[in-house]
Amino acid sequence: MSTREITRREMLKLSGTAAFGALLAACAAPAAAPQAPAATSAPANAPAPTAPAVVSGPVTVSVMHDPKEFTDDMIKQFQAANPSIKLEVIKTDMTRFYAMATAGNPPDVVRVQAPDLPQLLARKLLKDLTPYFQSSSLLKPDDLAPANNYYKAKGPTQFGDGPIYGMVKDWSPDFTLFAYTPAFEEAKVPVPDTTKSLTYDELADLGKKLTKVQGDKVLRWGFDTDTAWIDRIWMNMLAEKGQSLYTPDYKKINLVNNDEARKVVKYFYDLQKANILASPVNPSPSWIGDDFTKGLVGIIQYGYWFSAMAESDVTKGKVVMLPSPTWAGKRRNPTMTATGTIISAKTKNPDAAWKVFEWYHGGSPSVDRAKGGWGVPGLKSQYAMIPTESLFQQQARAILDAELPYTNDVIQFNPYISGDTISNLWNKYVEQALRGSLSFDDMLKKIESEVNTAIQEGADRIG
Repeated sequence: MSTREITRREMLKLSGTAAFGALLAACAAPAAAPQAPAATSAPANAPAPTAPAVVSGPVTVSVMHDPKEFTDDMIKQFQAANPSIKLEVIKTDMTRFYAMATAGNPPDVVRVQAPDLPQLLARKLLKDLTPYFQSSSLLKPDDLAPANNYYKAKGPTQFGDGPIYGMVKDWSPDFTLFAYTPAFEEAKVPVPDTTKSLTYDELADLGKKLTKVQGDKVLRWGFDTDTAWIDRIWMNMLAEKGQSLYTPDYKKINLVNNDEARKVVKYFYDLQKANILASPVNPSPSWIGDDFTKGLVGIIQYGYWFSAMAESDVTKGKVVMLPSPTWAGKRRNPTMTATGTIISAKTKNPDAAWKVFEWYHGGSPSVDRAKGGWGVPGLKSQYAMIPTESLFQQQARAILDAELPYTNDVIQFNPYISGDTISNLWNKYVEQALRGSLSFDDMLKKIESEVNTAIQEGADRIG
């Protein structure tokens, strides 16, 4: 085994989400196989199936992945079963990946997230894996969980169906809620019905009642969601009305002259202004998941994966999982991260790379993940492995099962910008607006202008 360390450039935005994103992306859930919607089989015009990959002779496969998710023990296990394949592991760094791809020597197998995929496809860096899936005994197209729709595409702005370019390692319906019951008791308001979906307006009203402040200090946020993914939340809310943040060609974002987008953005601005939601003015002392486990948040919006850590010494026995809320009455609860892996279109050893890919997603690592409770498996056949030992796991599993019918949709990400472009600009300019040095309208104009500049630069880069 060779584990190659790389020198990372200063990328606080990546390293800031790496430890956190690895945790979030790890997603999980509790047992009793639900009737999940079947993932679409490979399209009729897909390449013909190939014979199962056979690797002879010594081959090196480079894997760019998170060491917490692709461990030394896993590497030893794979190489013991596949002595002709040597694994060389590189820490995940998409900037490094693009540099290596430009130089003509990218890693073979790469950990990615849904916002990466449109740009990777536009740059022709994704290998079509449809023939491999069609011939695999472990990864069958009809067994793919709905989150894998993020890895199916007919083009950079047409994700959700088509050839298969990769697979999630696990996932969550990401718009569900978790309630800390003592906050409700203190506020003398009932915990919401676990069989009904709140509206976002009802959620804001609850958040207001649950918020505790002392002077300028926030003792408990009533409601919190992760603003590192703010545009993903906006896009899902707008999709309930059949609307998008972007023009049809994804060459411009439209916030200023889009009444529905303005309403969605204003919703979160108002929550931060009222200190119901953490903000750059009153930030989390750690991160919002940690805040919840310390009793500092009344309701948090996170995916099923959070059930694996929601109960701490403070919150044990005091957490209830709730359905996802709605903006316009149409239920949608897709994953918004869809962490998984792809194989580079430029791999020199596609069959050996597939061996690694297939083992990671359908072999013992996938079984261990399914049983670990940190995410919904990428294969529907593994749903029965999800743990349901504790009462809370059972309650969370019941919510998961009820949410599964709403998980088929995908959020269509912009192929010309990175996944954190909008959230970085939001955090930059909302702080100025909250402090009074910028009006709400001027904040929108600045975000729109800078996003459109970034889109143009990305489009020029792709050509």
